[in-house]
Amino acid sequence: MSWTDKNKLKIQINYNDQVYHIDLEKGCDLSIRNDFSGNAPTFFGAEQPEAVPQHSGDFIGDLESGGSCNVPIVSCNIHCTGTHTECVSHIQDSKFKLPDKCPKGFIPAYIITVEPVAANSINDSYHCDISKSIVISKELIKSKILTSCEALIVRTLPNNQSILSRNYDDQHAPFFTNDAICYINELGIMHLLVDVPSIDKPDDGGRLGNHRLFFDYHL
Repeated sequence: MSWTDKNKLKIQINYNDQVYHIDLEKGCDLSIRNDFSGNAPTFFGAEQPEAVPQHSGDFIGDLESGGSCNVPIVSCNIHCTGTHTECVSHIQDSKFKLPDKCPKGFIPAYIITVEPVAANSINDSYHCDISKSIVISKELIKSKILTSCEALIVRTLPNNQSILSRNYDDQHAPFFTNDAICYINELGIMHLLVDVPSIDKPDDGGRLGNHRLFFDYHL
């Protein structure tokens, strides 16, 4: 059900026998857009996203250069320069594509905030050496959520403007332990949204162990 209030669109949702009222104009965008000014966040040696005008004969697709319209050619590394989404085809030669799996409607989600800890201060497992790493542990997740949910959004601290342009090769990001991902699976979470470049350590020997734990659980 939807209605307008002074030309503002609002919706009413009944979920799990509870009614929620949502003002669509007060939504909060959690994504990090690709920035073509050279200040996008980067990971795993990726180059900055780039947008250059198309050239075709005497035509140039750039108004500032005298062209009749703007026609940019965009180049970016989807996985390593901004917010992106993945399905099992990221790690398997699978028939599944994102449009096949991505829900078309609203997804009920919990959002939690955690402060990653030193890996050598906990007993969680991982599939390679993480002794010098900062991680998101099972206990951090468990201390914030105990019930099943369809989607989980994990926000990490510190959280400031630097994440919009950070080079994660210079400032290593935290990632999840195997135990944390297994616990997330136990909760029945179908969609995991994070503010770090990867749920795995970037140099885990190419195993992408957490990716496999999460995606294999849902196959």
